[in-house]
Amino acid sequence: MALTAKELMLVQDNIKMTQNTIRFMEGCAELASDAQVKSVCQQMAQDHQSDLQTFIKHINTATMQ
Repeated sequence: MALTAKELMLVQDNIKMTQNTIRFMEGCAELASDAQVKSVCQQMAQDHQSDLQTFIKHINTATMQ
């Protein structure tokens, strides 16, 4: 099913926000001195990276239709 222009714009906005969150969490992981905090930040960055791939898949699917 093709996305509407508005839906596509919302997905693109989510991609930008997710990219910002990934950079933020990676920065937090670099600054963290506590191993558990560092691990949580790294895991959150990985989780958001997975979300980013899902958003990109939706964009690619929508633009191919």
